[in-house]
Amino acid sequence: MIFGCLSTVSTSQTKGMMSCRACWSTSSTKRRVLHDRHHPIFQAPHRDQVQAEEKRRRLDLSDVLSRKSGRHSSLKGRRMWRDIFSYSSNPEVFLDADNVRSLLPSCPQDGLDVAQGLALLRASSVQATEKWKSELPDAESDAHAEVLRTLIEQTAPMAAAAGAALQGLSAPGVFEDPPNLRLMALLADDLGAGAAERWRFDRFRDIARDHGLTSITGSLKELSNQRSIRDGCFRLPALIYAMSRRSDAFDCELIGLDLAWRTMGLLPAWKMPSRTDDRWVNLDLGRGRGAAMDVGTDLAAHEIEIVNSIGQDPEARMRIAHGIALYNTLFADLDALLFAIVRSMRNPRLAMAILVQDRAREARVYHGDFMLEGRALSDWFEAAQNDPMPLVDALGRSKLVRPDKPERSLLISGLLREDGMMFRIFTSSDVSIIHRWIESLKDGADSVDAAADLPAQVRLRHDYRKVCGGDLGLGTRPSDIRSAYHLLQGRALHPRTRQFAHDYCAFWLEQSQESVDKSDRSLPREWRPGELREWLLASHDSHADAYESSKDQEVPDRSTIVDQTLQLAPLTLIDGAWIQGFTEASLAASRVGAALFETYWDELGNGQWKINHPKIYRDVLAAMDIALPPTGSRAFANDKRLREASFRLPVYWLCLGKQPISLRPEILGMNLAMELSGVGGAYRNARKSLKHYGFPTTFVDLHNTIDNVSTGHSAWAADAINAYMQTTQELIPADQSWARIRLGYESLAPIVDDPENLDFFARTSPEAKARQARAPLLHHPLAPGSC
Repeated sequence: MIFGCLSTVSTSQTKGMMSCRACWSTSSTKRRVLHDRHHPIFQAPHRDQVQAEEKRRRLDLSDVLSRKSGRHSSLKGRRMWRDIFSYSSNPEVFLDADNVRSLLPSCPQDGLDVAQGLALLRASSVQATEKWKSELPDAESDAHAEVLRTLIEQTAPMAAAAGAALQGLSAPGVFEDPPNLRLMALLADDLGAGAAERWRFDRFRDIARDHGLTSITGSLKELSNQRSIRDGCFRLPALIYAMSRRSDAFDCELIGLDLAWRTMGLLPAWKMPSRTDDRWVNLDLGRGRGAAMDVGTDLAAHEIEIVNSIGQDPEARMRIAHGIALYNTLFADLDALLFAIVRSMRNPRLAMAILVQDRAREARVYHGDFMLEGRALSDWFEAAQNDPMPLVDALGRSKLVRPDKPERSLLISGLLREDGMMFRIFTSSDVSIIHRWIESLKDGADSVDAAADLPAQVRLRHDYRKVCGGDLGLGTRPSDIRSAYHLLQGRALHPRTRQFAHDYCAFWLEQSQESVDKSDRSLPREWRPGELREWLLASHDSHADAYESSKDQEVPDRSTIVDQTLQLAPLTLIDGAWIQGFTEASLAASRVGAALFETYWDELGNGQWKINHPKIYRDVLAAMDIALPPTGSRAFANDKRLREASFRLPVYWLCLGKQPISLRPEILGMNLAMELSGVGGAYRNARKSLKHYGFPTTFVDLHNTIDNVSTGHSAWAADAINAYMQTTQELIPADQSWARIRLGYESLAPIVDDPENLDFFARTSPEAKARQARAPLLHHPLAPGSC
């Protein structure tokens, strides 16, 4: 959005202000710095704290696994993929691309082109579907519910990755790239296009709850802690999330992987339950849901069109084909694992073995005094961590079980009852497995395949693949404002660049602290439920009154209008950059983030090039005979027609947008200020000025409507704040959250004595300025020759 930047403002009014603050207070009296030293962004952490924080943010898988897995080498691999899944679910982490590549498998299908890879996938999908049909019990059978619960539980990580392959592709440097815009339409359909809790995974959660599996319906990190889910089930989802963190390096591979999933549609294992429960259709990534794409639209065909529009660049198409091959390979392994798990769970002896191995580590601590076949039970459990079958068979021969009367077995009737030594150790589902296993022993080996062994992929893994740790020295710290603008055009940030983003936001918010309550523009001093919307309407009335009182003023001369429009280009061409982090699937579908995603989706034109806001702004520039280089190029940042001061606020936006977790309250406040700033007054002034000289008014007309305070972006911004306050006030004191939101609101246009006070680099040492920023992690346009 552009907020009053083209409205009628005299030179005296703009002195000491940023040129784009026409609709805000013009007071600039000298003030004492009101530095809130308790605000987290202002606190100066101890050096050890900084180092610890940097270490937390890097991808050092060997450190993560050794820290979480404990001393037992046999368990190191047990949590490998779930740890990567959990770690990569944080949108603020940095993952080294070489580390991610080291996790990817070799693919037998490499060498096939896009069409061949998809044909192979379709054929293998048909075969897998037939395999599942022959294995899964009918819906009317007693075993159906148990098998379905197992399937739902073990496929939860995969469902949680729906749409994640595309979540990191949108970045300021490619805001105007048509293929990226069309890909974002696919993402929007997956996530619900701004409707809270309409992500495909949310529909999976509904199904899980109905089957009593509430433990897998929490956050992604909570999901990774579900011990009953085999680690291998996290492998493909973990790699999708990890690659999405480096979509600058894996953009084509992610497109290929996403295309493969949409071509497959419903996972073969999900097709059986979909015949009796229509909700499963929401998990079909190949079918439009009506959120951003029409219901029933063939999304795979849509994505193939996008791939073809990219052109015939051999390297790009080879990488897309590699992404398809990756999905083929990884999904084949996942499907084989799921099949083995279901088969094992249907075999009472193997199901018991799975349960024993799951609990063996804890159990070995408490059973040193109990002897089984001349050996301490704790020793049996120690061995069962790697191979549970001997212990299962020994228990079957013991006096703890009575095959003829399972309910009277000591294991159930004595140890598990209210006064037993193992009360509440097992869930009701666990007890059902134990009961079924004991019952299967009734007729000896004839009733169960006593020779069957627990498949290797179903066992807890104990192999460990060491991955190189992240280098905290990676990246550069920009030495000037132009380098910073260029360096921040992508999504991923090297560790040193991320520290710069943190420091820049801290600096900007410190300057903004002086503005709080220094004019009537500030948010109310206290937040109360239901009052923010009323304040919003009052602010809109104020904007309208200001317009009425100034509408008869003389229009600025043409050169002033042209220069203002040009100087706002670095800001307006990255419209929405402050909320770019809310394309993250888990954030975009939340009550707080849904409105921010929908706003972002609007700013970029809802997947349509013709109403893409940066493109429309370039149309205004073109009418003024101004042609600027692509926004993500170094040439744009170095264009001498653009003054350095014109990059200061845009760099703050770019830094803020990279921290959707750490600075969420500040983002919410800044977002409201941005959406409200021009509605009712400044946009109308801007329209008058543009129309006077015959320039297009589409940009300001569009924003004066979509930013409206009733049903538009301003209203959504207020709703997002209310949702945040209501959902966090029991965990975070409301006054603390509200103070941060108010500060974020002021940060759109800090009131300063001198605009040079907002020059971050004036504080930079000469030594730091000598280090030039190199190797930015940029996203590149997918369409050849696109701007």
